[in-house]
Amino acid sequence: MTQPHLDRKGLKRPDVVLTELREGYRWVENHIRSVVIIFAILFGGLAVWTVGNHYMGQKEDKALNSFYTTEKKLEKKRQEVDLKKSKDKNINTLKELHQEMAQMESVMQEFPKSKAAFLSHLKLGDLFSEQKQYQEALAQYEKALKLSNGKFYKIIVLYNLGYMNELLGQCDKAIEWFNQITSYQKQRFLLWTFGYRPNAFWLSSAYFGIGRCYEKQKQPEAAKEAYLRVSDEFPATVYADQGRAFAELVARP
Repeated sequence: MTQPHLDRKGLKRPDVVLTELREGYRWVENHIRSVVIIFAILFGGLAVWTVGNHYMGQKEDKALNSFYTTEKKLEKKRQEVDLKKSKDKNINTLKELHQEMAQMESVMQEFPKSKAAFLSHLKLGDLFSEQKQYQEALAQYEKALKLSNGKFYKIIVLYNLGYMNELLGQCDKAIEWFNQITSYQKQRFLLWTFGYRPNAFWLSSAYFGIGRCYEKQKQPEAAKEAYLRVSDEFPATVYADQGRAFAELVARP
């Protein structure tokens, strides 16, 4: 429907305004079916989106509740096991926690792509790591990486992947994981900031990990450079002192 432009003089004429209103009314009347369909689609889409979001929110809440309940049971049983181990060193922690770990795995199966599943993999990875089951821990962290949502959680997983590979003697792979943390960059263009840069703790931890791996590979110069990157990037922190100390130890073994 095309309408002629009305100037101020035309708008002052009631007959012109009424004519335009009548034409608009006729257009709607002639296209009422299309108008109704369009509004039905819009409102229907909005309703589906609202219901879907509400359902997903409820499902995510249920998943997290299941995880935290299971985690609480696991930690309670773990305290009991630690008390037993203080009297009997031969007790196998993982074997004692088998039922609680199975319950955590059931959370992953019931909510496979949720934050609860991610946290469950992370929790089991930490548990295996503490018990020096590094290969099993590595498998859990690899699964957690696929579910990590947000840079903060991803960096935690990347570091754990690097550290597990380091403990397994797979230094090349460990350096690759640590380098993924140090490769994050933040840049500023005029009034806008793009990208992401981890904080001093995680960057320093990654550089220290790289340095340790190069030392194990008998590459002292590369190790020294990794340690000094910490003091260069964070000169006024405790990490800088550690970096310089490690670099000196590499230079004078």
